[in-house]
Amino acid sequence: MKSLIKNRLFFYIAIVLIAIGIIFVSKKASNKGQGVAFAIVKPFASLFSNTGYWFQDKITFVSSIGTLKKENNELFEENLKMQSSLAELKEIKSENENLREQLELSPRDEFELETALIIGRELNQSSEIVFINKGENHGVKNGMPVIVNEGILVGKISKTFSGSSEVELILDQEIKINAEIQESEAKGIIHGEYGTSVVMDMIPQTIKINAEDSIVTSGLVSSMPRGLLIGYVKDVSSTPDKLFQKTSIALPVSIERIRAVSVIKIVK
Repeated sequence: MKSLIKNRLFFYIAIVLIAIGIIFVSKKASNKGQGVAFAIVKPFASLFSNTGYWFQDKITFVSSIGTLKKENNELFEENLKMQSSLAELKEIKSENENLREQLELSPRDEFELETALIIGRELNQSSEIVFINKGENHGVKNGMPVIVNEGILVGKISKTFSGSSEVELILDQEIKINAEIQESEAKGIIHGEYGTSVVMDMIPQTIKINAEDSIVTSGLVSSMPRGLLIGYVKDVSSTPDKLFQKTSIALPVSIERIRAVSVIKIVK
């Protein structure tokens, strides 16, 4: 293989030297001699010229492939950045809309409210607690109701610090809230169950309860005003001793999506 390449190389070199010699001699010859020399050299000149153009085209083609590949990679990376930015903007927009809905509370003329942001969560099987960025320095005290939207109860203050507070959510098993069913005025106790649902029990057996009846705070405790919406009757069952009824509650808001709340400090 090496000898074949070497022979071809010598052959091309010989052709080039012959062509140069012919051109040199033709300079001293007549016009007719120049024509003969040109006729002899022309095929070789065309061969080298065409070969040069062929190599140039191939080199240009390979170079363009590299350039296109680089441009495609740059476009791909730019597209990824744009998708990431778009997702981030959508998330910010969604959070802003949620915050706006949760802060636009209708009963501002009835209560003195302290608006707060949720800064932490402690959600497990034994407790359903969030932390807000308002505390004793802002007039927040234990037992104060915590609401969102149109006066919807989501929990109450269970512990306060100077600049923050702990909120016991209605999903918590330890929370106890006096409530009533609006349509029948049946009284009962609200508490969380398994950290995933809310129930109302201690309802007398003699009272008829219908699905989708509204459940609100009864106002039996001074710190908890009457009429705050808790949720709606989902299904009804009797307690094991058959003395009372019990209903699970369909909540009007998703507790996990709450970002901002308002603490009812004073009922006007």
